[in-house]
Amino acid sequence: MPKNYNLRNIILEVLEGNELSKKTLLESVRSRSGVGASDKTFNESLMTLLREGQIYIADYDFSIYNGVKRIQSIRPDGIVFGVSRMDFVEIETILKQMESKNQEEVYRASKNLKRLFRRKIDEIRKDGNQEIESNADSLFNQTMYYMNSLGEEPKNSLRNKLAWSLSNNKGSLEMFKSIASFIESQKMS
Repeated sequence: MPKNYNLRNIILEVLEGNELSKKTLLESVRSRSGVGASDKTFNESLMTLLREGQIYIADYDFSIYNGVKRIQSIRPDGIVFGVSRMDFVEIETILKQMESKNQEEVYRASKNLKRLFRRKIDEIRKDGNQEIESNADSLFNQTMYYMNSLGEEPKNSLRNKLAWSLSNNKGSLEMFKSIASFIESQKMS
């Protein structure tokens, strides 16, 4: 097993339930592991986790510039990472957060769901299927609009199916294609 494997697990543990800048994440990983992981090893582990879809880039932390107004370079230390949610239950929770009264919670849920929509559409296009006409953001907006126009029972049913289709579960990609085709057929003229 590569020595980076343990580092990847530590990164996932530290990010669980958090979104942290690269700088803060590296500090936490080093203090938790008790071993000074090199920047190269840490970056390699981050890139592997990103490529595998286990983590995502959530935001950018401008506080690393310490009040500098005119920023002329992008420092990687400000990139904020989070753990990808691909489990049915976690995705359903994110879908329910879209109905929250807390705007920040709705905003975070929206970002997470759009990322999941992009991942599924990319997966479909990699298979050579161009069945979905809309881009991820457009399909996401159409889906949320349609879901919010439904009564409570059909809305819950669609939310469950959508959560399943966005997960890693077997058959999820086919279900996502079906939902996307249906939503695209419901476009307002």
